[in-house]
Amino acid sequence: MPSYLHEGLLDLFRTNLSLAPTLLAEEFRVPLPEFAQIRTEPCDFTDVGPKEFRGDLALSTHDDRDQPVLGVCVEVQLAKEDVRRWKWPVYLTTLRSRLCCPAVLLVVTPSRTVAKWAEQPIELDTVGSVIQPLVLGPDRFPVVTDPDEARRCPELATLSAIAHGAGPHMEEVLVAFLAGLMKTDDERVKMYLDLVDDALTIAASRRLEELMKTTPEYRGRIATKYVAKGRAEGREEGRVENAAHAVLTVLTARGLELSAAQRTQLTECTDLGQLDAWLTQAVTATRTDELFS
Repeated sequence: MPSYLHEGLLDLFRTNLSLAPTLLAEEFRVPLPEFAQIRTEPCDFTDVGPKEFRGDLALSTHDDRDQPVLGVCVEVQLAKEDVRRWKWPVYLTTLRSRLCCPAVLLVVTPSRTVAKWAEQPIELDTVGSVIQPLVLGPDRFPVVTDPDEARRCPELATLSAIAHGAGPHMEEVLVAFLAGLMKTDDERVKMYLDLVDDALTIAASRRLEELMKTTPEYRGRIATKYVAKGRAEGREEGRVENAAHAVLTVLTARGLELSAAQRTQLTECTDLGQLDAWLTQAVTATRTDELFS
């Protein structure tokens, strides 16, 4: 089940379709063909059998004659999952075949560990054919300190605040992020605040709240209720997600594999008390049935 962070990061790219091509050009120096428009594409990459491969987001750019010139598969990855590296080539080559034009794979992750894992070439055969994922990790998230740039692209400013809001340019990054929120609709204001607030250190989170409370412009547009409610909901979801991940990590390290039903039961559980109990049991359990009976 996709997490709040996964869906939130993905929403940045769904909301602003030009974000992925912009990052490809500016962060990876990918030469982009000239295009007049960008569209979303179906994300169901089904093969000839009954199995369905479903990606996160597929985009296509088109020239002024409405011919596809570049396809982009955008994948948000929060943890190392080897099965994804088997599926990504399916997404990419299916989109390429569908559009009859070149296609690239853009993996987005807020984790440096995951970024290092994801950026390794994917070998397709034994004679040197590979697919090279382009990985937008935290070190490649742009640093946006110009409020005008943030207003032009709030999604870019949000990525910047997630990665750099607690760094050496904290003040400028947070001020720019808030300026970008002034151009964002109410529902996304809350989502973007949640994403950034969860990523910040305690000190940076407090500074963000101070900026909203002490600046009349932000206080009027970005209601304080978003801060309080967003933090409470975001922290709770984050704790649940981390607890479930901890249970899975311990079981995996001990060589215990969950069945599909058990994995679903774990990922869909929102009871922190139950998750903590499972984590305690996972340390000594000899079978997964001992946890999920």
